[in-house]
Amino acid sequence: MSRPAEAMASDVVLHRCPVPTDFLCPCGRVARELNRLGVAHTQVVEPLRRSKRDGVEEISGQRVVPVLEIDGEAICDSKRILERLALEPQPESGDQADVPPAGSGPD
Repeated sequence: MSRPAEAMASDVVLHRCPVPTDFLCPCGRVARELNRLGVAHTQVVEPLRRSKRDGVEEISGQRVVPVLEIDGEAICDSKRILERLALEPQPESGDQADVPPAGSGPD
């Protein structure tokens, strides 16, 4: 069941590692994709040590990040998260919505 990105936004939480950049780890890859898609989300920075990630274990049953929560559903593994995000409809740009597809106008 797909929903527009705007409707999904308030219910999206990314649990990630404390690495300060989005280019060094799988957590950053997920964060970049969320930003690219325009999905508003909350980021929860989890401790670097897996043994201290009790919150992640409570929601996902494991201590590895990234974990993406959408409407209370926890998705683990960056590849699976990216696959799930690819299933969500893309927000439409107002500029493109007003332009008819090429070849669809009167001849």
